[in-house]
Amino acid sequence: MKSKTVFKTIEDFLFQENKTFVIPNYQRGYKWAVKENNSTSSAVQKLLDDLIGANHEQPYFLQGITVVEEDNKIFLIDGQQRTTTLYLLLWCLENELIKNIQLEYDIRKSSKEFINNLKVDGFDFEDFDRVNENQDIYYFKKAIEQINAKLKPFRDEKSKLSGFIDFLRTKVTILYIVIDQEKATKTFTMMNGSKATMLQEELVKAEILRIISLPDISEQIVSSSVNDNLNNLKEIIATDWETNALRSRYAREWDKWLYWWNKDQVKNYFDTEKPMGMLLDFYFWKKDNSVKSFDFDSFKALLNENGEKEKQRTKHIFKELRDLQKSFEDIFSSPRIYNYLKMSLLCSVNAQDKFDMLCYFMERKHKDKLEDDYAKWRLVGATHRQIVKANELKNNEETKEKKALDAYDRLSQKHVYQDSYDLALNQLLRLNVEEDNKLFAGIGRKFDFTIYGSKSLEHIHPKSKAYRKEEIVYEDGVVEILYKDGNDITLPGEPIGTEWLNRACMEPNYSEHSIGNLLLLDKNENSKFNNKPFSEKKEIYFNVNEVFKSRNLLHTISVFSKSNWTIDDIQDNQKQFIARFKKDYAINE
Repeated sequence: MKSKTVFKTIEDFLFQENKTFVIPNYQRGYKWAVKENNSTSSAVQKLLDDLIGANHEQPYFLQGITVVEEDNKIFLIDGQQRTTTLYLLLWCLENELIKNIQLEYDIRKSSKEFINNLKVDGFDFEDFDRVNENQDIYYFKKAIEQINAKLKPFRDEKSKLSGFIDFLRTKVTILYIVIDQEKATKTFTMMNGSKATMLQEELVKAEILRIISLPDISEQIVSSSVNDNLNNLKEIIATDWETNALRSRYAREWDKWLYWWNKDQVKNYFDTEKPMGMLLDFYFWKKDNSVKSFDFDSFKALLNENGEKEKQRTKHIFKELRDLQKSFEDIFSSPRIYNYLKMSLLCSVNAQDKFDMLCYFMERKHKDKLEDDYAKWRLVGATHRQIVKANELKNNEETKEKKALDAYDRLSQKHVYQDSYDLALNQLLRLNVEEDNKLFAGIGRKFDFTIYGSKSLEHIHPKSKAYRKEEIVYEDGVVEILYKDGNDITLPGEPIGTEWLNRACMEPNYSEHSIGNLLLLDKNENSKFNNKPFSEKKEIYFNVNEVFKSRNLLHTISVFSKSNWTIDDIQDNQKQFIARFKKDYAINE
């Protein structure tokens, strides 16, 4: 088919007899119902506004649509979003309008099924994929919702509705561009890439599926034997069938990975917003440590390595991606690895550091019982090098043991809350995570890391109810005695009552701000405790009639299980904490 360009009305474009419009497998999902970049309107709503507001007596021109024509199929190379939207618009206007339009989503079975079911009278589109697992279908529904909202003014006036349908079919015109099959993927990449509508991940997927779809060309010997030629034909058909099956499997696997990485829990855990998460970045980093993030050119370069044929090389790369995706899913699904890795990731300083951590845990994912050696050292500030390459450290380099000793000194001070907040937070996090790891006969339970944040430390005894005595001697010898609370606010006089904590009665290195008086809470629930006394905090904590995420913190529970919280309890709690820390980090004084 030679290239050509003509103008077509929607009538001429969509209502072609015995023609099927095909969305190629390398196309991105339907997204025109998305409101991007804080916009108040989606592309669907903007199109409807333009169509409704146009002069319905005059021609109206839409952007061009680029296709490949092959037998009775029209492959949409550029313009699938507009075509699908027009299809949904016609259905919303009148179900019968789409009865003879064949729109097919190649490979994406559920999308294809939804589109076809719209032709069935009484089809409940909202009930299809009710849990919204399929991205295409979710946005199909959103588009229908937006279209119906825009068409509402037409519903009560049949003549107005009929006039709009006539305008849509006969006056709305597109530039219809037909190109050769060989140029299809290149054109798609060029047109979409230049408009920044196609992400690097999508380009990689498109290229993989394109290469996998290439025919395995071999020299065929023409024989005078009918049987020989029939066998050759059977072989060609079988090879073509296998190629299509492989392409379909690759597309389904890729979309499955995409779905996994776009789960909120996965995105939050790995701290990534990329569509394919860390899969491609990490893969390319493993190939070349100097690559901080992948791009399409990096992928193309990989195809030319090792002297393999392009198709064979692509299969090899896809297998490596499959294995790597499996590793990501494995470390995410194992509670102990999940917990230790996440504590480590909270301490990462850059992409290189994060990737080093991932390598470390992936290499150990099959261990029967993964201990916390790596995570515990990261939580006192040790680097990856200090932990895994201790024997390579030079004499002037700091060791992980020195990091632990410094942490021990800081955690033993009386003003930990002000001076070492992050260190205290990490160590209390570790104690709570370790309790979760003991559950279910050591298999462990995934810790809820959403509780962790800048406001996750709570004073057990409220700092506003702790005070100290301060003497001020003036030049004339006059002595003024002041009493200040834990917030350094001057009180009207010496506090009286059992709810008050006199810091002077505490041993050195103990105060309301020391580690013995601190615990971990959900960052969003800290304010519920405010400056309440211990008895009221305990009542809130164990009120099972109220949802309280912090109730899942097993180490924190051990504190609130006490009947009172006095100076002795603060000091005993701190001594136990310090003893545990010294044991865990093998500190000998």
